[in-house]
Amino acid sequence: MPELVEGCWADNLVDNKDDVPWLWEGYLARGNVTLLTSQWKSGKTTLVSILLSRLTQGGKLADLEVKRGRAVVISEESPALWSPRHRLLRFPNAYLFCRPFARKPSMEQWLQLLERVSRLRQEHGIDLLVVDTLATFLPGRNEASAGMMLEALLPLQQLTALGMAVLLNCHPRKGEPLPGQAARGSGALTGFVDIIMEMSWCARAEDDDRRRKILAFSRHDRTPRQRVIELNAEGTDYLVHGSFEDDEFLQNWDKVKLVLAHAQTWRSRLQIMAEWSTEFPKPSETNLRRWLQRAVALGLVLEQGTGMKTDPFRYALPGQEDEWRKDPLYELRRQLDESTRMANEMIGKSKWPAA
Repeated sequence: MPELVEGCWADNLVDNKDDVPWLWEGYLARGNVTLLTSQWKSGKTTLVSILLSRLTQGGKLADLEVKRGRAVVISEESPALWSPRHRLLRFPNAYLFCRPFARKPSMEQWLQLLERVSRLRQEHGIDLLVVDTLATFLPGRNEASAGMMLEALLPLQQLTALGMAVLLNCHPRKGEPLPGQAARGSGALTGFVDIIMEMSWCARAEDDDRRRKILAFSRHDRTPRQRVIELNAEGTDYLVHGSFEDDEFLQNWDKVKLVLAHAQTWRSRLQIMAEWSTEFPKPSETNLRRWLQRAVALGLVLEQGTGMKTDPFRYALPGQEDEWRKDPLYELRRQLDESTRMANEMIGKSKWPAA
């Protein structure tokens, strides 16, 4: 029978909320379990490989600090697949269990493997355990069973108690799950872990887009809620595009700017939509409004108008009106736009008698 752990009075609890021992800031911490869920072949193992490389000397990954450390990786992939990754990225600090079982392990085999990891921690100071993927090594055949899931997960607490971080890679469930519920299997899994990372494509899966969105949920305030990362051409690092909204704006600002750059007077949202280049998909009015608001906040676009139906917001690039004034016809165009606006305002205010 397991030995009961003694409790303590609340006043004796150690408050380390602001001193979390991060291994990868915000995402991996010693004494914590992180769950990374992503579609098949979407980049989980690539992300792990680059993380292992950073652990060798320390540094940054996706602009977040990575401490030096050693890792054990339990992988469903063969040594032949890991060898070229090691040649490219170099992670001599990683100990690999490549396909350690010929078939689905029993609970006894799973516990033996975790015991081996515990000994490696004691002998070599291992800081991180990566299980890639959890479904491959989870004992039993029913991921939906909360009891079976917890029976396999609870022994990981013996490793976190030793000061290790644990990263569990997982495939998503079918359909369109709610945020925070993407992981396949019992909800006991997401309830057990401390940090949840859900990685998805920015564009359609079939597109050649190296960007990925990471949505995170955590017990810790330092975990970034949203992050868009892009694998570089060499496959050795990630560029960071900020939040989902930041990335969306960056991907579309040049298209908005193109319309405004060709304008000869201030343009409303409806006019911008009407003059949108046929080379690009036309955005919804809601998205265009959001992009213009962001551009105004960043000082990339000037805004005039009240936003009322008869006096809509109108937009121009900074310094553009000074150039327009050099055109002898500019004042005529401006007066025509103003007359049209005032006429619309008068029509809006008029009260037509009932028929």
